[in-house]
Amino acid sequence: MQTKQRGAAAEEPMTVEERLNKLEKSLRLWRFASIGLGVAVLAALSGVGIDYLGLRGTVRAKKFVVANDKGAAIELENSPEGDGLISIHDAKGLPRILLGNSQKGYGTMELYGGAEQKMVFMGGSASGGQIALYNNEKKKVVDMQATRTNNGAVVVNDFDGRFVHGLSGERR
Repeated sequence: MQTKQRGAAAEEPMTVEERLNKLEKSLRLWRFASIGLGVAVLAALSGVGIDYLGLRGTVRAKKFVVANDKGAAIELENSPEGDGLISIHDAKGLPRILLGNSQKGYGTMELYGGAEQKMVFMGGSASGGQIALYNNEKKKVVDMQATRTNNGAVVVNDFDGRFVHGLSGERR
């Protein structure tokens, strides 16, 4: 008695070479498809990355911090009033140099010693430039500046910050 063969059994069997050729064609197709998909994903990610990182335009932030293993090394920030500030810190994280604006809108630079102690102030005033030196007790001991009459002035104070001597370029 002869039975009917159904489905795949009804087809002629493939030789090993035919099966290998068919498998290689399928593998080539998947390889090209995966390479194409990889290139498309890479292109999409790089486009999004450029937009996300802001490489095409300006990066805007309220504060940038450049940090090392011990904390902030450099900080760039702005105040709610829009003034800018750059501070450079030492290995202990204490600010040593501040560059920014005074409350009246003049540029300033401050140098600090230990324990956040201001040692030197350079900046502007309503009459011109100013340089002030402080002792280790946080008292201003030397002050050089342009006066309101556009002359130079030097003031020397004692240890406690009290006036001792002054020199002015005014001629009266």
